[in-house]
Amino acid sequence: MDAQRWWPPLVELAAIAWIALFLADLAIGVDLLVASAGTEKAVRGALQWLLVVFLLDLVLLYRWSDSGPREFVRSNWVLVLTAVPWFRPFRLLRVGRSVRALRLLTGSRRIGSLLTKLRRKCRSLWRRLRD
Repeated sequence: MDAQRWWPPLVELAAIAWIALFLADLAIGVDLLVASAGTEKAVRGALQWLLVVFLLDLVLLYRWSDSGPREFVRSNWVLVLTAVPWFRPFRLLRVGRSVRALRLLTGSRRIGSLLTKLRRKCRSLWRRLRD
């Protein structure tokens, strides 16, 4: 099937987009990033649509497999777990191309700066909680 060839890279791109949008939503939530209400709503809407893509991915992987539901879950439990977007980065770590893409993203100044700010904010919140 032709879709079996182009679908996995599309899902990998969706996963990278989900991570970026999730970080943006998180940054907006902790006031590291200022965004309008419309932008915030668009980010959350995109996250919900990407969840549909991930669930469709799981369904397609099952349909393309030659096993029954129980065997599919047993042999692909990581795939089933990563259908939940918060666990999606674990799937990205399995794929060499995605790891290289993440390295490129974290090497960019904007993403690196955002991650540094997020790390500092988490440290300060942790210190406040401990005191």
